[in-house]
Amino acid sequence: MTPPDLGEALPVRSLHLNESPFPPAPAVVEAMQRAAAGLNRYPDHDGRDLIAQLARRTGAPADHIVIGSGSNELLYASADISLDQGDEAVAPVPGFPTYAKTITMRGATHVGVAVRADGVVDIEATLKAVTPKTRLVFVASPHNPTGGLLGVPEIEQLVRELPDHVLLHFDEAYYEFGRHADGPESLPLLARRRGPWIATRSFSKAYGLAGARVGYGITNSRELADAYRKIRINFSVNAVALAAARAALDQTSHLAELLDHTATERVRLAEGLTVLGFQPLPSAANFVTVVTPRPAAAIAQQLRAKNIFVLPFPWPQTPGALRITVGTRQDTDAFLAAIRDVMVA
Repeated sequence: MTPPDLGEALPVRSLHLNESPFPPAPAVVEAMQRAAAGLNRYPDHDGRDLIAQLARRTGAPADHIVIGSGSNELLYASADISLDQGDEAVAPVPGFPTYAKTITMRGATHVGVAVRADGVVDIEATLKAVTPKTRLVFVASPHNPTGGLLGVPEIEQLVRELPDHVLLHFDEAYYEFGRHADGPESLPLLARRRGPWIATRSFSKAYGLAGARVGYGITNSRELADAYRKIRINFSVNAVALAAARAALDQTSHLAELLDHTATERVRLAEGLTVLGFQPLPSAANFVTVVTPRPAAAIAQQLRAKNIFVLPFPWPQTPGALRITVGTRQDTDAFLAAIRDVMVA
């Protein structure tokens, strides 16, 4: 939830939710307005127009693709279709909170695996954590909250060595940023896996549609996609959101500008924080994560007093870490000035 603005003197710098700092492209807003005129009718539950376009762009069969109210809905669905009480599921730590939440809601055991020191999901350790009771494995690239990006060898090892009885959920909420940072295209690599898998992506981040809630998943089979479709809440993606996502796919220049801007400001943030004694982790997402020289929670609280919001979280054997969303250029300037004041106080 975005905090209240305290006025021109202390405008909100919402750098804790990994939102886009820019609104959707004008053509996307126009598509949403047109769709709003028909809100007396239910939306297309299956999102067929959007899925057809996603199929053309990804090369995946349309009947292998599912949509959701953000990719978050599909994270819950993966737990629903794979886990029962007494089962185990493996997920990276620190990781997106939904992983642990969905696992425990199903009565299964959450097996947390520490990420590597560089913030990348530890594939070797993940595979070692798998047992005969494991039914689900979450892997993210780029990873949240670190920004760590898996390379081809790690994905190949995961695909090759993960047992076929396990559902692999490959979380790519930050997919577009990872590709812009020269990360690998995952689908050809995942397609080599014999066991079930789903790769989920989002319109919330790079497309600036966090408030619309649209995500999608690409699965390895129609049968698996059908399992997700069967448990979806009716009409969970509304008509305005569907129109926005479909229109956003055509706004390639808007996407490119956002990705270029993010890469530039990500470097500015990392360099500015390094000078102040922070240790940035390599990031291929729309945020920078740094290991802090002083308690991270205290630094975050001091920034909140300046109406700048960042995410503190624990990091092993250190005072903690901060995740800072890439905002506008003005956000970067304001954040670096504020954190300089905090660190010299």
